[in-house]
Amino acid sequence: MNAPSPSAPLTLAQIHRLVGGELHGDGTTALKTLASLSDATSEALAFVANDKVLQSKTGITAGALLAHRHLPELAIPHIVVPNPQLAFAQAAQQFFVPAYTPRGIAPDLAKGGQVEIGPDASVWPSVTLGDRVRIGARVTLYPGVFVGSDSAIGDDSVLYPHVVIREGCSIGARVIIHSGTVVGSDGFGYVQHQGKHVKIPQLGGVTIEDDVEIGASVTIDRATLGQTLIKTGTKIDNLVQIAHNVTIGAHSIVVAQVGIAGSTTIGQHVMIGGQAGLADHITIGNQVMIAARAGVNRSLEPNQIVSGAPVMPHETWMKAQAVIPRLPELRQLVRSLEQRVGMLESQLAHASSRSSKAKKTARSKK
Repeated sequence: MNAPSPSAPLTLAQIHRLVGGELHGDGTTALKTLASLSDATSEALAFVANDKVLQSKTGITAGALLAHRHLPELAIPHIVVPNPQLAFAQAAQQFFVPAYTPRGIAPDLAKGGQVEIGPDASVWPSVTLGDRVRIGARVTLYPGVFVGSDSAIGDDSVLYPHVVIREGCSIGARVIIHSGTVVGSDGFGYVQHQGKHVKIPQLGGVTIEDDVEIGASVTIDRATLGQTLIKTGTKIDNLVQIAHNVTIGAHSIVVAQVGIAGSTTIGQHVMIGGQAGLADHITIGNQVMIAARAGVNRSLEPNQIVSGAPVMPHETWMKAQAVIPRLPELRQLVRSLEQRVGMLESQLAHASSRSSKAKKTARSKK
């Protein structure tokens, strides 16, 4: 899929006014689309984040670039900015994302009593809203969305097809939830009694604050009591499981296939790599980085990088990984050393025995 084109060609000068930085070359260069560096044509804007990228690309044909430094070696107009990828995202948002156009409310909307829908909403066919649901302004609900009773969706939020928001959940403003995600399913709570698992009613809810994005097929369980809480600006990738009463701090990143067990508290600006697993009832400090496939079985202090299962400091894990390929030869070395030590012990024992006999013989001659 090609990037959408603006209604009229842009000039590099227009992008310069948006992103700032230093303009090098012709500001009147016309641009009609966005592209990666390798796919960019003479009408496309691309970005260069570092010299390594430049070394791996030959024959760059982009119409213009957003670059990390001045590029006198390229005869291509460019804007030098501190963060080219950020500038690229800003240009995409401003000039290439289609403006929101309200669709209105589909006639087949199924809704309960006392439902409130804000102005300029876009509610597609086959949407279901329970009793006392509140939908904010300019909200988009795609086909198959279900919003349970007493739940609320904030302004400018987008719920893609077949998203389920169960009863008693709160979704903030400008939240994006991708297809197949379920918010507010029952937490996995049971008590054992006489060999049976008795369900503990899950009476709490889920609160998702503003500017959160949640990927496809994510499950966020409702709290047993109180709230499961996802704070402002956090981004969650696909296929993540978040259990009951979990709190994830502001502006954190949770990558695909992560599992977070119940009542775990995660600080702000935390990054959790793919397929990591976090045990229940632990606390992760602010600005912790957890590597992919880590097994976190204990609480972590702020401002550290950890890896491995069970989790350990990243430097320790790297050293351990470096040793693993050498384990067969190290095992053989240990066996060899055991044999040599055994031989030495035998020789020492024999020498000690001979010395003892010699001393007895000397005493007997006296």
